[in-house]
Amino acid sequence: MKSGTRSAEGQMDSSSSSSSSCRKRKAVDSLTSESQEKRERLELTAQDVLSVKDVCDLIHYITLRRSHSVRKPSWFSEVDERVTRVNVMFLDGLTQSHFYRYFSLFRHLRNKYSARWTLAPCSSDLLTSDLSREVTVCDSAAEALPAVVRWHPVIRRFGLSSSGLSHFLLTQEEMIKQKYPVKGGQGCEGFVCTVSAGLVTDSSPLFGLDCEMCVTCAGSEVTRVALVDSSGCCVLDELVKPPNPIIDYCTRFSGITRALLEPVSTRLADVQSRLLKLLPPDAVLVGHSLDGDLRVLQLVHPHVVDTSLLYRQEFGRRFKLKHLAQVILKQEIQSEVRKGHDPCEDALAALHLAQYFIRKGPRETSSSECSPAMLNHVLSQVLEDHLEDLWGLNCSKKNHVISSNHHSSPLCFGHALSTSGQSAVFLGGSVKTSDSLSNQQRLQCSSDREVVCVFRRIVQLYTLSVLQFSSFRNTLNQTAAVGSHLKQVCERLQQMCVLYVGPFPSDTTETLVHTLLKRWGPLRNLRLLHYTHEVHAEVVFKHLEGAQLALEHLNGYQINDCIIEVRRPVDESCLDLKKRLSERQGDPLNANVIYVSNLSCKPPRHEHQLQTFRQFGPIQSVTSAAEHAGKRGGHAFIEFERADSAQAALGVALQTGNRKLSACHALTPPHMTSWTRPVTKDTSPGRTEPGEECDERLLEQQMKKLDTRVGKVFRALEENCLSIVILPGDRIDAVDHPGLCFIHIKHSHDTPPTVCSASSQLICDWPT
Repeated sequence: MKSGTRSAEGQMDSSSSSSSSCRKRKAVDSLTSESQEKRERLELTAQDVLSVKDVCDLIHYITLRRSHSVRKPSWFSEVDERVTRVNVMFLDGLTQSHFYRYFSLFRHLRNKYSARWTLAPCSSDLLTSDLSREVTVCDSAAEALPAVVRWHPVIRRFGLSSSGLSHFLLTQEEMIKQKYPVKGGQGCEGFVCTVSAGLVTDSSPLFGLDCEMCVTCAGSEVTRVALVDSSGCCVLDELVKPPNPIIDYCTRFSGITRALLEPVSTRLADVQSRLLKLLPPDAVLVGHSLDGDLRVLQLVHPHVVDTSLLYRQEFGRRFKLKHLAQVILKQEIQSEVRKGHDPCEDALAALHLAQYFIRKGPRETSSSECSPAMLNHVLSQVLEDHLEDLWGLNCSKKNHVISSNHHSSPLCFGHALSTSGQSAVFLGGSVKTSDSLSNQQRLQCSSDREVVCVFRRIVQLYTLSVLQFSSFRNTLNQTAAVGSHLKQVCERLQQMCVLYVGPFPSDTTETLVHTLLKRWGPLRNLRLLHYTHEVHAEVVFKHLEGAQLALEHLNGYQINDCIIEVRRPVDESCLDLKKRLSERQGDPLNANVIYVSNLSCKPPRHEHQLQTFRQFGPIQSVTSAAEHAGKRGGHAFIEFERADSAQAALGVALQTGNRKLSACHALTPPHMTSWTRPVTKDTSPGRTEPGEECDERLLEQQMKKLDTRVGKVFRALEENCLSIVILPGDRIDAVDHPGLCFIHIKHSHDTPPTVCSASSQLICDWPT
């Protein structure tokens, strides 16, 4: 399970890369469990670095792809339709260098997340301006439509095409949001569940349902129930006597009086029993704001069409049933002349409205088959016929002329999220959100621990959740200058690639040493040391693998009378290097990747060398470790399709013809071009001061706590939630220190979420 896998097989020589660019890889990532048949992939072509904009585009696409024509990010390929929620964790103050310097401390980050990208340095603006910016829409038929239609709530919810009745059913998430009774839901204890096979098709029967209520000492209770079948026949019209004393008969609306209910003996349980017998397993109940009817019936039914949510308005507003019947059906219902409503009439009106919408609604027409003149006919026929008389909007079909009192304006993310009925929550110590995110909760927490505790209680309530962890940044600001700390981290990473080699003959040149060492991998720097008793060289390899192979194979090599020894720096930062290397060998990103040196660069030998490795298993990709254009490096990362193939290749002596090859586990993550990065030389005002030192132990404790909190949040996430972790990176002394972006879609094999039973109460109790 890897992110940023290396370029396609056949690119071993990297002759097409430019001298100023880093390795360019085609990155393909599986984010799914092995049990899933459909692979979900992340792809990044011709670039290795994500930006905050790329991350925001992904968030926009996941949350709005069902309700808006949001453009899919170019680096993003496929995702399961069940993925609708997004969680973002922002670990303020951390960089990519922190992660790989303290690799052993980040147990959850390195093992739970299957995708890992280099991220351009960013700030906490991800929580404000970047996330709230305009949504990028796709170039499709919808783009040619008038804005007043393109962003119409009906089009945003149902799109431009339809797959029949099942397309208009409320999803379980929508039912929960609209307070429908659901099995196991809060307040639904003791409710009766209908017999449902869960197999609804476009030919499943529709049943219109409507109830009249009264007010008792226990609240609203049902007094009359009506059910009509798909042909319009009333199959149930029953008066019901509530078990509790009636306070208000609501006669004006229900038509129910004391005298009417006096002789009635039918109770709620009797009506429930009749409904269970009348409704087949694939029945679809239709009603107008049907959630209230089902609640007073104490009935749970999973297949529902709500006409108040079919004919949608902006900002959650709903049309009255009487108005819809008058405009759409040209019928007069709920006449003021008659005392009270007739539930049979209301149920029939809702049924006919649903049937009209399903029949006339978005048509199944391919946008590729539509000319510009036909675009309006791809629209919902309901919109075409009733855009003005029902929604009060004026849009010329012929010329796409929008009424002067409406204008085409860019759609910002906050507005799109709100109008699609979704919500966001932001948690952190210094969370600031944009006013454009109207349907949001802003919960300020005093500590990272509180952020986790609050989130675990509200995890199910929001489509998008953004968590800001600031403890590491706060600790770093208190104990050391940011610049000096990052410089120290980068220096210690670079030391992992440093070797001291010698002794060499006194007439040795840098060219000779370079020729000797380059067989193990590309070099970043080489310096001859003449002040020692004999000539030695300090060598900095570009990749950790080159240093590792040189250490293993160059010891004992003889030049004239000099026997070469290879040593690592004798420094306190290198004392645990062996353990750190062992940890990197177990990095899941490189489980099926090996590094090979001393390969032939000649094209005729290329296929023959690949055949040597194919004997261990299918090869997925080969990437050259060479950097400069025109120089064919003899070092490559070979990625097998299976990890056991990589292990088998390392277990034997490798040779092609009379050329001996050296190989080791890949240690460089696919998204990194090198282990070594420029280290800042000078201090900048306000960032570092002479004599400041980092409290290393305290900072390590904070990193470990951060990783633990990431694990707790991940366990709390629901299945099919896209989890994103941001290490924002930094920019110091005009030097960029990149961050990291971790991505994973949680699946059923992951730890189940922990949900507090009182989660729904938190929004009322917590200050916003």
